[in-house]
Amino acid sequence: MIYYGDGYYGIKEASLGYFKKEPKDLNLSEASLLAGLPNAPSVYSPTKNFELSKKRQASVLSQMVKYEYITEEQKQEIINKDVI
Repeated sequence: MIYYGDGYYGIKEASLGYFKKEPKDLNLSEASLLAGLPNAPSVYSPTKNFELSKKRQASVLSQMVKYEYITEEQKQEIINKDVI
């Protein structure tokens, strides 16, 4: 079970805890934020350090652009939007 910070273990608990929705209902902004948390959940938790979690999210999104899952425009739209 992967730890996502704030006492949440596993993607379902993290999704429900941070966003109050099932993982299948997450949008790209929410999912990319969660994707960055397991690297250092205590550091990147959006409730503890929102700015750092957004920087980590940008790193995840940059990889998604690099591998052509999303466009640079989609990345910028997400980065400029608050998810929590």
